[in-house]
Amino acid sequence: MADEAPVLDDKVKCMKLKITVFCFLLLPLSSIGQHKKEGAIPAPLQVGVSVGIKSITPEKMAYVRSVGISCINISLNPLVDKQGNIDMSDRAVKKLVHEVKRSVKKVGITVSAFHMPFGRYMDLSLIDEAARQKVVAVNEKLLRLCAPLKPAIVLFHPSWYLSLGQRQEHINQLIKSAEALDEPVKKMGATMVIENMTGPKLYVERKGVKYERPLCSTVKEMMEIMSKLPSDIYAAVDMNHILHPEKLVLALGQRLKFIHVSDGDGEHEYHYFPCSGKGDNDWTAILRALYTAGYTGPFMYECHYKDLRDLAPCYNLLYNKFVLEKYIKPEYEK
Repeated sequence: MADEAPVLDDKVKCMKLKITVFCFLLLPLSSIGQHKKEGAIPAPLQVGVSVGIKSITPEKMAYVRSVGISCINISLNPLVDKQGNIDMSDRAVKKLVHEVKRSVKKVGITVSAFHMPFGRYMDLSLIDEAARQKVVAVNEKLLRLCAPLKPAIVLFHPSWYLSLGQRQEHINQLIKSAEALDEPVKKMGATMVIENMTGPKLYVERKGVKYERPLCSTVKEMMEIMSKLPSDIYAAVDMNHILHPEKLVLALGQRLKFIHVSDGDGEHEYHYFPCSGKGDNDWTAILRALYTAGYTGPFMYECHYKDLRDLAPCYNLLYNKFVLEKYIKPEYEK
């Protein structure tokens, strides 16, 4: 994946961030060391990246590991066609899964999560009952076929874009689907999570057709839906889907189990690289919220980037800036 070159203002933002972290390096090492010794500074998160299952090769995984990335989020979307049908035979899927397992095991990459297929025909909230049951069945089959990869998390989108005036009906159908899929997920030894979607405006037009935004597109609706789901179904926060994602992180608290990392404006699917200088996210506020919520999962990138080698240094930059502003700077200014 490749991101566009930042405009001048974006380069200035990047430079300011680097200067701030450089100042962190100038502070007394004794102060930093003392904070770490006392356990005041939280440990860095693992760095991960999202990859499509068909793009995983031994060579790519070796490179991923060599640039400081220790875990992956595998998208299973490439396994289904535009109509929501699995486009490979069971035998072919099993063979692919075997090859992927061998590729990640060889270099010590952890499979943190599956990102289950999504789209118009893979919508867990479909009102047509037969269509909804088909979506559940396809997901169950994929979980069974891909189980040998042993993900810790299985992530689902709550819906596609919705038909007008039927939001509550879609919520009811989502809950039925989630309850049905929770069992096969738990059987794998994994945890099911529902991801927030892009908002916050209710209506959107796609190719001349007016829809309602997907479910879980505001903090309020996300929390309402989570309250109706079984307590062993958790949440994921996509930093690209909401303005001020730290608010959703704090609202979810311990119900948060996974994140997708990218930047944006909360209204469009930009998926900017966090260190590109684009987007409106306050990464210090986000990291503060994550640690406050007790989040210990990976910092899982799902964004445009120029090279995989940029991901770990970007996280280190954001983490060091967070440590500087939250722990070191206040102590140094006393």
